[in-house]
Amino acid sequence: MHVKINLLFVFFLFSSAVFAQEYKDITPGTGVEIPGDFYFRDGYRVQWWYFTGNLFDETGREFGYELTFFVVNVQKRSYTSQFGVKRIYISHFAISDIKENRFLFSDQADTDAYALAGAKSDSLKVWAGKNILEGDMRELHIQAADREKSLDLSLAPAKPLVLNGVNGYSRKSEESPQNASLYFSCSRLETRGTIKIGRDIFRVKGKTWFDREISSRGLSKDQKGWDWFAIQLDDNRELMLYLLRKKDGTIDRYSSGTFVYPDGRYRPLSKNDFGVAVLDHYRSKKSQARYPSLWEITVPSENLKIRIIPSLQDQEVLAQNTTGNYYWEGTCSVEGTAKGRAYVEMTGY
Repeated sequence: MHVKINLLFVFFLFSSAVFAQEYKDITPGTGVEIPGDFYFRDGYRVQWWYFTGNLFDETGREFGYELTFFVVNVQKRSYTSQFGVKRIYISHFAISDIKENRFLFSDQADTDAYALAGAKSDSLKVWAGKNILEGDMRELHIQAADREKSLDLSLAPAKPLVLNGVNGYSRKSEESPQNASLYFSCSRLETRGTIKIGRDIFRVKGKTWFDREISSRGLSKDQKGWDWFAIQLDDNRELMLYLLRKKDGTIDRYSSGTFVYPDGRYRPLSKNDFGVAVLDHYRSKKSQARYPSLWEITVPSENLKIRIIPSLQDQEVLAQNTTGNYYWEGTCSVEGTAKGRAYVEMTGY
């Protein structure tokens, strides 16, 4: 059984008062609980496990990858029949092949009927068809496969967890403190395994960024979308930033970030602690959306001034089989006062 769901409809549901009352909210004072928050947490509207990374084979050939797992509650009713659907499980899988200048994407969604997809609440295992996440924070294992590509990777954290916001409480809107998520990251996972494209198999290693978020609300009424940056510098520092864009073109004051030091210490960044300037744009031939395509990011307190440069221009996702939306998510190089790699996600363009 495969299902299709429109993300705009999901956002409408997230902001509805009915569902705000039906599902638990993330509120000020909500904190991360380990290990439980790695696992599926019932009672919330939506949650996800998000992996992006940059990998190299033995010859230095570079690949970017994205593998995500979403669990969306559609109703709280309990069923005795296996046909009953309480949740939808969605997975997005992309590989950016830099040498061949190609971006490969697939998506799938299944229900919890007949265990076609699922997520455990007492251990870390999430699956949607052939896309699987399992393990613990000593080592994670991810697999994904479709007709043209696959990956099989082991990931070991190189640093402790980062609790974004205040102990993981990450406010996302001026509208309400309940427009928030529980948000934590592992900013650097040493990664090794295989990628297969067509008949070609590549043994790869590199670094991955992992995000975990739990929420019951989506964009507020005056918000249009977001820009998210996950930056891994060669000097063993990391930087996460997100900009929440309003419909009037301004940036929500609860846009924020986290700066991670080589020894694993980290500190939150408010909107006033960093700058993001868009230096160029490109227009997608697939969706006609006009996206930023070159950024200058500054963090004055860290003497950081860098440019984020897409490794491929066209890394746009058309999620027609699942969320029904489009967004840009891709691997980028980093130049300036520090070098490295980054992943950028842009929605609402």
